[in-house]
Amino acid sequence: MTDAARVSDWRWESSMDTLLNNIRYALRTIRRNPGVIVVAVLSLGLGIGANVSIFSAVDVFMLRPLPYDEADRLTHVYSTVPARGWSYNSVSIPDFVDFREQSQTMDISTVYGRDFNLSGSDIPERITGERASWNYFRVLRITPILGRSFLEEEERMGAHHVAVISNGLWQRRYGGDPEVIGTNVELDGESYTIVGVLPPKIRVYERRTEIWTPIPLSGEEQRGSHFLQPIGRLNPGATIEQANVEIATIADRLAQEYPETNDGWSAGARDLHRMIFSEEFRMGSTIGMVSVTFVLLIACANVANLMLTRVAGRSRELALRCAIGANRARIVSQLLTEAMLISLLGGLLGLGLSVFGIRGFKSLMPPFFPRVDDIMLDSRVVVFTIIITVATGILFGLAPAVQSSRPNLTESLKEGGRGNVGSKGDRLRKALVVSEVSLSLALLVASGLLVKAYLGFQTADFGWDDEETLLTFRLSPPNLDYPDGESLNEFYRQLLPGLASIPGVESASGTSLLPMQGNNNTFFEVPGLESPDLEHRPLTEVRVVFPEYFQTMGISLIQGRDFSDQDRADTRLVVLINQELVDRFMPGEDPIGTQLGSLWGETRTIIGVVENTLANGPNPRPTTYMPVSQQPQTGMAFVLRTVGDPMSVAEPVRSEVLRLDSRLPVYRVRGLDDHVAEQQAGNFIMAKIMSILAVIALVLSVVGVYGVMAHSVTQRTQEVGIRMALGAGPSSVLRMILRQGTVLATIGIGIGLLIAAGVARGLSLFLFGLSPYDPATFTIVAVLLLCSGIVATYFPARRATKVDPVDALRSE
Repeated sequence: MTDAARVSDWRWESSMDTLLNNIRYALRTIRRNPGVIVVAVLSLGLGIGANVSIFSAVDVFMLRPLPYDEADRLTHVYSTVPARGWSYNSVSIPDFVDFREQSQTMDISTVYGRDFNLSGSDIPERITGERASWNYFRVLRITPILGRSFLEEEERMGAHHVAVISNGLWQRRYGGDPEVIGTNVELDGESYTIVGVLPPKIRVYERRTEIWTPIPLSGEEQRGSHFLQPIGRLNPGATIEQANVEIATIADRLAQEYPETNDGWSAGARDLHRMIFSEEFRMGSTIGMVSVTFVLLIACANVANLMLTRVAGRSRELALRCAIGANRARIVSQLLTEAMLISLLGGLLGLGLSVFGIRGFKSLMPPFFPRVDDIMLDSRVVVFTIIITVATGILFGLAPAVQSSRPNLTESLKEGGRGNVGSKGDRLRKALVVSEVSLSLALLVASGLLVKAYLGFQTADFGWDDEETLLTFRLSPPNLDYPDGESLNEFYRQLLPGLASIPGVESASGTSLLPMQGNNNTFFEVPGLESPDLEHRPLTEVRVVFPEYFQTMGISLIQGRDFSDQDRADTRLVVLINQELVDRFMPGEDPIGTQLGSLWGETRTIIGVVENTLANGPNPRPTTYMPVSQQPQTGMAFVLRTVGDPMSVAEPVRSEVLRLDSRLPVYRVRGLDDHVAEQQAGNFIMAKIMSILAVIALVLSVVGVYGVMAHSVTQRTQEVGIRMALGAGPSSVLRMILRQGTVLATIGIGIGLLIAAGVARGLSLFLFGLSPYDPATFTIVAVLLLCSGIVATYFPARRATKVDPVDALRSE
């Protein structure tokens, strides 16, 4: 062995001996102060546990690739209307076909939601399905575990009666029978042959799809009807930038070739991950990570203050070690070792708490959120826990270690020395408290805004009455059994009176889209406002409704009349509009009798005006209502007003439907209040999460203020004794200590308000119309935190007033 190797081995052994000695010594000192250590470990455990819980979701949403082969090469192809500021819109079938045929950079496929009535058993059921292009599974590189995927020739009308089923449907309905390939399944009354079974857990968007069938192309699809979400896979050597330019170029050619439908439209391509996890996900993930980082920083500041207080009582010990030869590096390493052990204990506690945190976090997630099932405590999350635990130990341990490694030997070794680290230590402790208060205020403001928005949503006047007594459900009569509008209307004419006659039902009606369920927009024309400029063409939401819909929902008719049985397909086409459309496009005019043009290609006469509703957001939108008798729909949502619990009439409703059509399933049966809550569930997750984090932050910051002020009172025992010996009364001492704590809290609040203003800007997506700078929220939170700081200061201050001047003077 060479001399260099021997020296290296000696240094290694020496370092390990030093580390082991530091650990043994740290364990002894920790055992001597169990109370302080428990508080420190609890603080760190809460902070680390919160970070690990949120990171487990952020990792799935933002950091991990999608579960497909070479997922980074998958793209989302979309349409845009730059003049109106529309981004990431769906694509029409003819445009998709042109994109697929003309693209040189991508293999482009597409899919759209198409649920089916599955019959053939005693009770029909509604299953989630999709229509897909023939190359859809090829683009995603999904290979069936049984059978095959679609063939190119099956993507046309008449040849499309084949199906690929999910693994879940295969297990649930067919018991995992491998002979399922080649068997028939009845969908919407038509027979489809099962040709493939997919692997488990196949889910692209938020839909838990159970069956796929090819898109039946006929060549007669409308270029202006947008509902596809194409997915592409980049060819070897192609980039997303090249694909984006290419798709935009193709869209420009289509706009010139088909100006009536494509003028003003463009298109582009982006990473598929950004489509599935949208801006709301990204903003929510960012806010969540920033918030838990604030909590962890507050916890670190708290523990750093505890460490400073703890080493202040060890200044004599540290001075003795320095006097007998310990250098500054040795002192720092010893104190950092103690900090790392405390951090390790906090990390273990945090990891344990994160098991419950992740479960709770997932329970807040709506079932339609993508990849929720992938959120778990796995190896990636454990590695993150280790990293954050080490970083935390360094963060809260370094400053106290450096500060305490330079003790005043003369002062510290005096008999009866007070054992402190001087004014620098006091300043550091106060700075840490200010940082705790400021970060806590930012979290409390964010939480207050989100909670206020949530409460505002809960108490908002949506425009309909007593939703807790309204039952909703959907029916989708198939085209095979109801091939035209007359047969559909005849079915509805028989069904509605039967539903209304069910005991406990006051009235029955329905609509094409329930509140909060989605948008169905179209351009229209108002006399005197015709404008060829796409940017200024008026836009309206469209709902198709049954008679008495407004009465059943409790929506007031302001002017004119409601639909009636006299509004038939062979009579004048009519429409009702809401007040917002009148205010925006016909202010000061009597709209009754006015004709609206280009409503789904027809001109309709306004016969009535109804009050606004908040069906799709915090502000009313121009809305038109058409009678189903003149615009028959195969899929309708029914609304029943009941006299009690709406779910009590659910079974009679199913019986009435099955009496008329034994193959027609009733689905999505729920109260309207449950429907609205489900549709808005994703918007208020942040309010619940931020509330929990804000409470943790408030508790930690109050503990921090209390700890610093308690230590300050202890350090100033002699000063307090002298003041009281010279005649200062308890009230004077109380005011002095309270003033000190109030000043710290006020400075922290001032800085926190600036931080909160920055954080609030990112909350707009989640505030349901509430201003992110709501002055009431900022004021209430600031006052709450100030009062909390005063209360935390009061108890040490009150203890100071009970100091005996004689004992205080003797303490020195």
